[in-house]
Amino acid sequence: MKALFLDRDGVVIEYIPYLSKPEQVKIPDGAIEALKLWQDQGYRLVIVTNQSGISRGYFTYDDVMAIHQRILEEYGQFGVQFADILMCPHQPADNCHCRKPSPYLLETYSQHHHIDLARSYFIGDAPSDIECAINAQCQPVLVLTGRGKETKQHLSIVSQEIIDNDEGGQKAKGNRQQEFLKQSNYAFVKYNDAISIPIFDCLLETVKLIRVC
Repeated sequence: MKALFLDRDGVVIEYIPYLSKPEQVKIPDGAIEALKLWQDQGYRLVIVTNQSGISRGYFTYDDVMAIHQRILEEYGQFGVQFADILMCPHQPADNCHCRKPSPYLLETYSQHHHIDLARSYFIGDAPSDIECAINAQCQPVLVLTGRGKETKQHLSIVSQEIIDNDEGGQKAKGNRQQEFLKQSNYAFVKYNDAISIPIFDCLLETVKLIRVC
């Protein structure tokens, strides 16, 4: 089974730091259409989110559950069904094992549900999302919504190069990830010789990956 793992804030919903109320939930333009397409291609939709506001005392576990219920309802009325929402409630000082960029949540979930991480994707907007995917040996995808533009700048420092693949990506060659990237016309970060990270302006644009999966 293959999955599409998704960060919550800045990807599935618009980014608001320490969002604490269901009425703050806003679905990004094109997100419903995008996730419906991924779902129709057989991907199990799973949200993976750090919610340190619980540990920090900014809001309660029940507050987060109410927000998640609103997300499920907003998407559900259009036929988009999230299989699960995986959450870490800790802040960094708690030294937990589940907070992204740890791969613990992805790996544990995948073991329980027979998910093939090598055939799965993780779409995120933060460095912790990208690093979590890499640590779990899942294909990372960066969107420039939420904190995505800052993350792209961060990746430009730590990666080998950013390639604007407008002409079919002739620079991209080698492993499976790079082979499917060279068939397309979107930019990507060459993180190292084994990992390339596609970059998209928004969630809707990520459906370009489906035709080269």
